[in-house]
Amino acid sequence: MPESQTPSTNTLIYHFQEPIFTRLCAISRACLNVDRSALGMKLKACFLLIGPSGCGKTFLARALAEEMQVPFLSIAVSDWILIGASNRGGSATWPAIFDFVERSKQKQGAIIFVDELDKCSHNSNWNAFLRSEIFSLCDGRVPMSLNDVDGDNVTESRIRTVRDFLENKTMILAGAAFQHLWEDRSKRAIGYLPHDSPRDLPELPDLAKTLPRELVNRFSSEIFVLPELTKDDYRKMLECTAGKIEETWRRRFLDLGNSRLDEAVRHKKGVRFMEEVLLAAIVEERVHLTSFIPQVPRSGSITKVDGGGPELQLF
Repeated sequence: MPESQTPSTNTLIYHFQEPIFTRLCAISRACLNVDRSALGMKLKACFLLIGPSGCGKTFLARALAEEMQVPFLSIAVSDWILIGASNRGGSATWPAIFDFVERSKQKQGAIIFVDELDKCSHNSNWNAFLRSEIFSLCDGRVPMSLNDVDGDNVTESRIRTVRDFLENKTMILAGAAFQHLWEDRSKRAIGYLPHDSPRDLPELPDLAKTLPRELVNRFSSEIFVLPELTKDDYRKMLECTAGKIEETWRRRFLDLGNSRLDEAVRHKKGVRFMEEVLLAAIVEERVHLTSFIPQVPRSGSITKVDGGGPELQLF
């Protein structure tokens, strides 16, 4: 790959994420730096990033936006509030998307990440309306019902500006765990992963069985799969993370992390295992330090209690 195409981000990227990150960087440059309006047709700038819980999907999407130096918006399906339900204690999601795009219109582009896409699989009225709003986002359209929320504020001029940015300068990434698929995995690799990889990954048809075909078809057939983590993956993550944390905690962080590798694999902790180990290292270091400090009682007076020993009255 030419030097100019090499990812330059200082964001921590783990080894098992690097091939996907590098490929997404190349795609992002095409999506965000090419004048799509001059192409005569739309580009499919929607991509699906899948992998078990804790493999760093949101982290990777945010790192991609940092690398591209464009604004980033993350939306979780579980937090999505439908336009018609905005009067139930929260603000609707689409007005937030609309405002984000308007704030980004002077930038070269933007990345929007929709997490937990697999939660759209249930057959219910709520999910049907939810999918409709996600279709609009993927298709670069502004829902007409947005007028029901913002009324006269959503002018035709504003809608054109937002629609143009969504169609020509926005890249959509969606994350999904498909956790149940990892219990019965295929041995064939899919997505941007070497085909001689020893890891077992879900097959592409499994996704269409889980999500409606009309939703799957909104995304590119090039699907990016982050694998389940092995013990060696956790060990390499520990070493990589140790170089980024304060020296005070580094040795204890490595010792504790290496002692818990089997537990991490068994419980499928994912990238958040690093956060867990760092907290444990800080706690143990604090305990180690305070164990050498004499415990002096706070000032107080000693009084006698009937039938017992002295009682410490603090004030």
